[in-house]
Parts: sequence; C-alpha cells; structure tokens
Amino acid sequence: MCGGCSLILDFSSSAIPIDAEIDGPYTPDACAFLEPNDTLDTAMVVTATDTGPGAICAQPRDSGIGDDVDYYKFNVPAATTKVTVTLMYTNRPGGDLDLQLFDPAMPAMAIAKSRGFTDTETIVCPGASPFCPNLTPGNDYVFEVIPAIAGQVNQYTFSLTFQ
Repeated sequence: MCGGCSLILDFSSSAIPIDAEIDGPYTPDACAFLEPNDTLDTAMVVTATDTGPGAICAQPRDSGIGDDVDYYKFNVPAATTKVTVTLMYTNRPGGDLDLQLFDPAMPAMAIAKSRGFTDTETIVCPGASPFCPNLTPGNDYVFEVIPAIAGQVNQYTFSLTFQ
C-alpha cells in the first residue's frame, strides 16, 4: 500500500507511433474498384483477366442509399459452352456475400443465384445446383455481388471462366 502515492500519465508527446493499418473488412481501394457500378444499368465491363479486389462497403446511415451492391457485365465469347462465375471472400461474422446472375434483356429476375455460407459462391452455366441456363455466345450478362443479409460488408475477388 502506498499512502499518498499518485500516478501521472503524460500523453502529450507529439510523436505518434506508426502502427499497421487497422484490420478491417475492406480497403478504400477495394471500395472504389470499378465504381460507380451500383445498378444493372451502370454495371462495369469485366473480362476473364479482371479479378478485383472489390468490396461491399458500409454506406453512411443518413445517405438513404441502402446497402452497397456491385454489378459487373461480361460478354460470352463465341463457341463458349460453359461459363463459371466465382466469388471469393473470407466469410466472417457480418461479412457473408452472395452472387446473382442476370440477363440484361430480362432484368426483372436473376437467372441464377448462389447463396452459400462458405468463402466461395459459384454459378456454373449451364448448371443444376444452383440452376443456370446455357448462356448464349455473343450476349452480355451481368453478375451482382450483394450482402447476404442487410448491412453485411466484405472485400472479395472474382473470376470468370469460359470453356
């Protein structure tokens, strides 16, 4: 026991220690990847060589925007019989993402959806699980990256494979 002892902490130093960046679900560069791409009409064109990283990022509460979503458009090359769209991310609490595929000629409904709970979402066309029709060579299609549950955020990469 110390009678009359006191502890004084001095935090007045102007030198700020340099630490590593705070671990987070995404980076500013990933949030900005090929933006704006938040609607089917503003989907950014990607090819098999594009992979990201992109991110589903938090929106300001008072923005009235709702959840971030990302749309990417691709063209199916001639003689293609199989298309695979893969979304890869680290599934963590608050970071589950899903993948949907649209035919822009019929934008009202997704033609395929992948809603798993692992680190990968995959749509294979034609495919049975999840169902996806044959994609017509020469036509454009759009895939969408969305939060599995409202408010979820995460960084991701993707791949397109044409066979």
